[in-house]
Amino acid sequence: MYFMMICTWEPKNEKEVRTRKANWEWPEDIKVIFEFYDLQGCRTIYVVETDAKGLIAARAAWIDILTFEIFPVYPVGVTKEKLNV
Repeated sequence: MYFMMICTWEPKNEKEVRTRKANWEWPEDIKVIFEFYDLQGCRTIYVVETDAKGLIAARAAWIDILTFEIFPVYPVGVTKEKLNV
């Protein structure tokens, strides 16, 4: 299933987020489809393909510093064609 993950953090944690991200890898249960950085700062948006187990694994290393909003999504139009859904 596809999910949109919106990850936000406090400006005071910017350096810590960047440091952790440099050495962090997604759990193998997750396929990242799209990754967006909010140019206004303190937020990233991901579209991933996974299940509940993968979502829990992805949050585990970050739960102390990030706030997560996670929504199930379904691709439509051009996006659906690109993913061959």
